[in-house]
Amino acid sequence: MEKKRPSILYSILMLILLVVSLAHAGDKKAASSYEEKLLGYINEYRLENGLNALSFDKALNKFAKVHSQHMEFTDTLDHTGFNERFKQCGQSLCVENVGWNFKTPEGQFRAWKNSRGHNENMLNKQIKHAGISKTGPYVTFFACD
Repeated sequence: MEKKRPSILYSILMLILLVVSLAHAGDKKAASSYEEKLLGYINEYRLENGLNALSFDKALNKFAKVHSQHMEFTDTLDHTGFNERFKQCGQSLCVENVGWNFKTPEGQFRAWKNSRGHNENMLNKQIKHAGISKTGPYVTFFACD
Protein backbone atom coordinates (compact mmCIF):
# COMPACT_ATOMS: atom_id res chain seq x y z
CA MET A 1 0.00 0.00 0.00
CA GLU A 2 1.43 3.36 -0.98
CA LYS A 3 1.87 5.78 1.91
CA LYS A 4 0.00 9.03 1.26
CA ARG A 5 2.16 12.10 1.71
CA PRO A 6 0.88 15.58 2.58
CA SER A 7 0.47 17.85 -0.42
CA ILE A 8 3.28 20.28 -1.16
CA LEU A 9 0.89 23.19 -0.67
CA TYR A 10 -0.04 21.90 2.80
CA SER A 11 3.67 21.46 3.67
CA ILE A 12 4.48 25.01 2.53
CA LEU A 13 1.56 26.37 4.56
CA MET A 14 2.79 24.53 7.68
CA LEU A 15 6.30 25.94 7.18
CA ILE A 16 4.91 29.48 6.88
CA LEU A 17 2.89 28.96 10.04
CA LEU A 18 5.94 27.70 11.91
CA VAL A 19 7.88 30.85 10.92
CA VAL A 20 4.95 33.03 12.03
CA SER A 21 4.81 31.19 15.37
CA LEU A 22 8.48 31.89 16.02
CA ALA A 23 7.87 35.57 15.26
CA HIS A 24 5.07 35.64 17.84
CA ALA A 25 6.94 33.76 20.56
CA GLY A 26 6.64 36.77 22.88
CA ASP A 27 2.82 36.45 22.94
CA LYS A 28 2.96 33.19 24.92
CA LYS A 29 2.02 34.39 28.39
CA ALA A 30 -1.70 35.11 27.85
CA ALA A 31 -2.20 32.15 25.51
CA SER A 32 -0.37 29.81 27.86
CA SER A 33 -2.62 30.81 30.74
CA TYR A 34 -5.72 30.13 28.58
CA GLU A 35 -4.31 26.76 27.52
CA GLU A 36 -3.30 25.74 31.04
CA LYS A 37 -6.73 26.64 32.40
CA LEU A 38 -8.49 24.75 29.60
CA LEU A 39 -6.42 21.63 30.28
CA GLY A 40 -7.23 22.09 33.98
CA TYR A 41 -10.98 22.09 33.23
CA ILE A 42 -10.61 19.00 31.06
CA ASN A 43 -8.58 17.18 33.71
CA GLU A 44 -11.00 18.08 36.49
CA TYR A 45 -13.84 16.75 34.33
CA ARG A 46 -11.93 13.54 33.59
CA LEU A 47 -11.26 13.00 37.31
CA GLU A 48 -14.95 13.56 38.10
CA ASN A 49 -15.69 10.77 35.62
CA GLY A 50 -13.20 8.30 37.10
CA LEU A 51 -10.49 8.86 34.48
CA ASN A 52 -6.85 9.83 34.84
CA ALA A 53 -5.75 13.39 34.24
CA LEU A 54 -3.96 14.09 30.97
CA SER A 55 -0.32 15.10 31.08
CA PHE A 56 0.83 18.08 29.03
CA ASP A 57 2.98 16.94 26.12
CA LYS A 58 5.29 19.41 24.34
CA ALA A 59 5.33 17.47 21.07
CA LEU A 60 1.54 17.22 20.92
CA ASN A 61 1.35 20.90 21.83
CA LYS A 62 3.44 21.74 18.75
CA PHE A 63 0.99 19.82 16.55
CA ALA A 64 -1.90 21.69 18.19
CA LYS A 65 -0.14 25.01 17.74
CA VAL A 66 0.59 24.54 14.06
CA HIS A 67 -3.03 23.55 13.48
CA SER A 68 -4.41 26.54 15.39
CA GLN A 69 -2.14 28.78 13.33
CA HIS A 70 -3.37 27.10 10.15
CA MET A 71 -6.99 27.80 11.14
CA GLU A 72 -6.21 31.42 11.93
CA PHE A 73 -4.23 31.87 8.71
CA THR A 74 -7.03 30.36 6.58
CA ASP A 75 -9.83 31.75 8.79
CA THR A 76 -11.50 28.33 8.90
CA LEU A 77 -12.53 26.02 11.70
CA ASP A 78 -11.53 22.55 10.51
CA HIS A 79 -9.54 19.37 11.06
CA THR A 80 -7.42 19.71 7.92
CA GLY A 81 -4.26 17.64 8.24
CA PHE A 82 -5.47 15.53 11.19
CA ASN A 83 -4.32 12.30 9.55
CA GLU A 84 -0.86 13.78 8.96
CA ARG A 85 -0.61 14.98 12.59
CA PHE A 86 -1.72 11.58 13.79
CA LYS A 87 0.86 9.73 11.65
CA GLN A 88 3.67 12.15 12.54
CA CYS A 89 3.16 11.91 16.30
CA GLY A 90 3.72 8.14 16.23
CA GLN A 91 0.88 7.22 18.58
CA SER A 92 -1.71 4.49 18.04
CA LEU A 93 -4.73 6.68 18.88
CA CYS A 94 -5.35 10.42 18.81
CA VAL A 95 -8.39 12.67 19.17
CA GLU A 96 -8.81 16.33 18.32
CA ASN A 97 -11.22 19.08 19.31
CA VAL A 98 -11.13 22.49 17.68
CA GLY A 99 -12.89 25.63 18.77
CA TRP A 100 -13.39 29.20 17.71
CA ASN A 101 -14.14 32.49 19.38
CA PHE A 102 -14.50 31.48 23.02
CA LYS A 103 -13.01 34.28 25.09
CA THR A 104 -12.54 32.16 28.20
CA PRO A 105 -11.22 28.63 28.70
CA GLU A 106 -14.36 27.84 30.70
CA GLY A 107 -16.58 28.86 27.78
CA GLN A 108 -14.59 26.68 25.39
CA PHE A 109 -14.69 23.74 27.81
CA ARG A 110 -18.48 24.05 28.29
CA ALA A 111 -19.05 24.14 24.53
CA TRP A 112 -17.03 20.95 24.07
CA LYS A 113 -18.75 19.31 27.05
CA ASN A 114 -22.17 20.06 25.52
CA SER A 115 -21.19 18.60 22.13
CA ARG A 116 -21.46 14.81 21.98
CA GLY A 117 -18.39 14.16 19.81
CA HIS A 118 -16.16 16.69 21.57
CA ASN A 119 -17.29 15.39 24.96
CA GLU A 120 -16.46 11.81 23.94
CA ASN A 121 -12.98 12.96 22.91
CA MET A 122 -12.35 14.63 26.29
CA LEU A 123 -13.55 11.49 28.11
CA ASN A 124 -11.72 8.99 25.94
CA LYS A 125 -10.27 6.39 28.33
CA GLN A 126 -7.30 5.65 26.09
CA ILE A 127 -5.79 9.11 25.83
CA LYS A 128 -3.03 9.98 28.29
CA HIS A 129 -1.23 13.04 26.89
CA ALA A 130 -2.44 16.32 25.40
CA GLY A 131 -1.37 19.52 23.76
CA ILE A 132 -3.59 22.60 23.61
CA SER A 133 -2.90 25.74 21.64
CA LYS A 134 -4.84 28.95 21.15
CA THR A 135 -3.93 31.26 18.29
CA GLY A 136 -6.15 34.29 17.91
CA PRO A 137 -9.72 33.02 18.30
CA TYR A 138 -8.81 29.40 17.30
CA VAL A 139 -8.11 26.56 19.74
CA THR A 140 -6.87 23.03 19.12
CA PHE A 141 -6.90 20.20 21.67
CA PHE A 142 -4.80 17.30 20.36
CA ALA A 143 -4.59 14.27 22.68
CA CYS A 144 -3.15 10.79 22.22
CA ASP A 145 -2.54 7.54 24.04
